[in-house]
Amino acid sequence: MTASLDARSTKPLPMTVVSGYLGAGKTTLVNSILSGDHSLRIAVLVNDFGEIAIDETLIGARSDDVIALANGCMCCQIGGDLYDAIDRILRMRERFDHLLVETSGVADPAKVAQIAVAEPDLELLRTVVLVDAVNFTDILADPRLNDTLLRQVRSADLILLTKIDATTTAGIADFQIMLVELGLSVPVAVLPKDDRQAWQILNERRTAVSSSKKAAPFRVHRLPFESWSWTGTERVDFDKLMAFASDSALNIYRLKGRFRLADGRTVLLHKVGSEITFEDTDETLEASEFVAIGTKPDFNPEHTGRAWIRMIQRSIIHQP
Repeated sequence: MTASLDARSTKPLPMTVVSGYLGAGKTTLVNSILSGDHSLRIAVLVNDFGEIAIDETLIGARSDDVIALANGCMCCQIGGDLYDAIDRILRMRERFDHLLVETSGVADPAKVAQIAVAEPDLELLRTVVLVDAVNFTDILADPRLNDTLLRQVRSADLILLTKIDATTTAGIADFQIMLVELGLSVPVAVLPKDDRQAWQILNERRTAVSSSKKAAPFRVHRLPFESWSWTGTERVDFDKLMAFASDSALNIYRLKGRFRLADGRTVLLHKVGSEITFEDTDETLEASEFVAIGTKPDFNPEHTGRAWIRMIQRSIIHQP
């Protein structure tokens, strides 16, 4: 190892935590950071590679739980233990300039941040929480879910509002007033869609660091969530797919998936609350796959599964 690498490896690795509720746009932000023009060698810890649509032109090598990018960045799946994943990154300390941790949609980011506070080889720069400006109020009004949302925004030293195109200027002001009423004075910024300069948040430092020096175990805050997922090689009728996703009787809050359509297209579909978006992709899929998430007892996985199977039996064109 060279002297310069020795000097660099003695400095704590800067760490940024990205959090936010289901569907707030965390993975969109992470992908924008990875593809930005920053020359930083970023190590990203994520829960699931499938959630991040990494530009294939950036991928240098891929294995089961690691994606190495041509720009020096690397993505690792967290797996079952965040401590182990961070330790793995620290053993490669000289290869990276920054550690970015994307929490799950129902995690408490303060627990993750405390790891950096207690780890001398890490320096917590900030905790960034993304807030879905369209669905925030509805989630906050749900007594089963608002505790998670409040934990997240109260952990933030920067809140980024997403889906702002659907929100008026008055709506943004109302959101900031709501934060004040919640006793929060955290800075709020608007995150434009596909912002190529989003990586600059990695250069900013938090205004305050938690006084707690004891790292709490990394656990997802237990909530009344259920999920149901499906994978199949059949091609799906688009209109019936949209009807399934928008069926209010199924009580699906979050749906995300990639689908092979009967008309030959491949689409990426997202649902958050009542909002459904889709986009055509050039991806070649061997199978369609999706996951649906909702809250108990309204969301019933078996009910959702039966509804989906009935739909595909009527509408899917089987491949020869």
